[in-house]
Amino acid sequence: MEEFFDEPQVEQSSVDLTRFVRAIFKSWWFIGIVTVVISVPWLYYVKTQPPLYEATALITFDNVKDISPTKIENRILRLKSRSFAEEVTADLGLTLKMKKENHLPPLKRHEVFSHFSTTHNPVPGDYKLRFYPTGYCAFYYNNVRLDSLHVSNFVSDTVFYNGLRFSLRDDVVGRRSVIRFTINPFQATVNSLRSREKITNSRTGNLMKITLKDTNPVLASRTVNRLANIFVEKSMAMNREEATLLSSHLQKELKVAKEELNKSDYALKRFRKQHPVSLSKQNENTVNKLNTLELAIKSNNLAKRGLEMLLRKLDPNVTDITSGISARYVYRQIPQLPIFQDDPAMSILSRNLTDLDRARNNLIKNGFPVNNPDVIEISERISTLENRIYDMAVNKVKELEKANSDMQQQISDLKGLLDVLPDEENRLINLTRERDTNEELYNMVLKRFKEAQISAASVTEQVNVLDPAVPPNAPISGSKKIKAIIGILFGLFLGIGAVVTKELLDKSVKTPEDVKNYLNLSILGVIPTVTFKNLDLPDDEKAKSISSQIVTHDYSPTPVGEAYRSLRTSLLYSKRYGKIKTLVIGSAAPGEGKSFTAANLAITMAQQKSKTLLIDADLRRGVLHNTFDCPKKPGFTNFLSGTATLSNVMYDTYIPNLSLITCGTLIPNPSELLGSDRMKEFIKVVSEEFDFVIFDTPPLMAATDAVILGTLVDGVAVIIRSGMTNRENIKRKLELFETVQTTVVGAVLNCAGVDVAHEGYSYYRY
Repeated sequence: MEEFFDEPQVEQSSVDLTRFVRAIFKSWWFIGIVTVVISVPWLYYVKTQPPLYEATALITFDNVKDISPTKIENRILRLKSRSFAEEVTADLGLTLKMKKENHLPPLKRHEVFSHFSTTHNPVPGDYKLRFYPTGYCAFYYNNVRLDSLHVSNFVSDTVFYNGLRFSLRDDVVGRRSVIRFTINPFQATVNSLRSREKITNSRTGNLMKITLKDTNPVLASRTVNRLANIFVEKSMAMNREEATLLSSHLQKELKVAKEELNKSDYALKRFRKQHPVSLSKQNENTVNKLNTLELAIKSNNLAKRGLEMLLRKLDPNVTDITSGISARYVYRQIPQLPIFQDDPAMSILSRNLTDLDRARNNLIKNGFPVNNPDVIEISERISTLENRIYDMAVNKVKELEKANSDMQQQISDLKGLLDVLPDEENRLINLTRERDTNEELYNMVLKRFKEAQISAASVTEQVNVLDPAVPPNAPISGSKKIKAIIGILFGLFLGIGAVVTKELLDKSVKTPEDVKNYLNLSILGVIPTVTFKNLDLPDDEKAKSISSQIVTHDYSPTPVGEAYRSLRTSLLYSKRYGKIKTLVIGSAAPGEGKSFTAANLAITMAQQKSKTLLIDADLRRGVLHNTFDCPKKPGFTNFLSGTATLSNVMYDTYIPNLSLITCGTLIPNPSELLGSDRMKEFIKVVSEEFDFVIFDTPPLMAATDAVILGTLVDGVAVIIRSGMTNRENIKRKLELFETVQTTVVGAVLNCAGVDVAHEGYSYYRY
């Protein structure tokens, strides 16, 4: 395919920025509407939003020995837990919200109440305090009076109604005659508090920052400080519970052992006073064996109860994250039990666990985040070791039960040997054995209890509020003016973005630059839009009215006429191809102005005193006979089929120097006629007789007649309608010319707007 290029070729990938600028200026009204729609609600929102304040408190952890991710995560979970939030919400009465009265701004809660708190289930609704000149104050709930007391009672005492506890300031009487407030649902307030909390830890794990945002600066600081104090109290209690876990358990065991020892000692002394009986050497040996077995059983039971106590702490149905013992502490405490002191497998697990804890802590101290692959890998190994410790502890409980069962059988056998003794001697043996066993068990528990006390004293992690929150002086919400400007700019840019996006998604050809960039065609001419009167007529009636709408017949210097004369010049004085005598006018789809352009171009050629022939080669749906008010038949099909001569189908129009051949009778095989030898002979004859010959062909989407004729003429001009022709469709249709010997001399951009064609052109439709 040869192409008509008087200008350098433009790369297809280039971006026509002027197209977007033109679209933005053209859609100024749409951008304005979007800006208003976005900015007006935003301005109202900014105006009505109260200023937002932020309060911060710091908690310090002294003598921290373990900064594992699990422990840091547990701290945050405890602080953000529902139980913490519920306690703070109730203590500070966060469900309270002051209301306006008679268009006056609402009072601050600290200007009305010297104290306000609630239970965990206050009655939500509207409340009111009304002050009377007599010095009395009535308290209402949903306009129902709950009580009426002298103001001094509300000031000096804390009153309790509907789950509310409060007392008034002594200067509240002179502020307003009526004070209204609302109690919001308790759980909704708790959820709001939890969503506004922000908790961060330092890299070393010894500092924690609690931040809270609120519209009331005083309430924000009080809430943060209360939250910090509750956390300190709970954390210290948890540390104490972990430190005294075993000693508390052993203390209970020691108390029971002491009572059993005293009871057995008293019984033995009393029996010896009443019965002076002595034991033989053989019986003493049997008693010693029984004592040893029973002591071993009691020792196993003591160890078993201690181990089961720790295992219960690992039960997820029992453990509460807000209190009690942490699972991590339990896993590291189990290997320290005396029952595992001689267990090499448990010792290895404990040593490996300590090494992994140290390695993970070092990574975190060096700034590695919790989600770092190395930290995750170590954490997974720690979890594996903890699972193995748990399994060994469960198996140890089963081993102790099995050992006790075996020893119980031995005790039964030994007791059988003693049953044959006299009653008094047998009674002495039992009392002596019970007393000795209880004494040894008591001494063993006492020793373990003292060791546990020493171990508990070495637990030294301390939690304190380092820097309590103070009421912030300035809001963090920023300037309302800046926010308003940001909202307006956002609406503006959103509107521009919508226009640019629409333009990006628009695949139609609109400007000469689009023709060059996407189709690699030169522009022969740009025809502005023309306004017709009968636009709403059906196609048949519209075609009949075209003859009155030829825009170039009167030589008037209109912008449209000048555009067609410019097109004529481009064709007559081509730099690359020289003079063109025969031209095919084609388009991709119907409605793009192909026939209209062919008619007006032919008129401008004739007006230059060039003998011009216009041929309606749209043998399927030709309309040029209506344009020039000539007979439709006989026409071009009649001549090509041999049923009419050239002189019979050639009509003179009312335009001097312009002749017309109409389409003729409709036939089933027009493409075959256009490619016939008679057609070639016809072109040769008319080329010699006329100065310029124009063929109006059917759209490429309907037929390939333009391609067939293009191989027989000097050139092909493609009509592209601005804003309507899809560039992908026309590009595919132009590929049809690549397989034949055709010269596409360029494109005519039809129905271009004022900004594309010429500033003096008027808007119109075709």
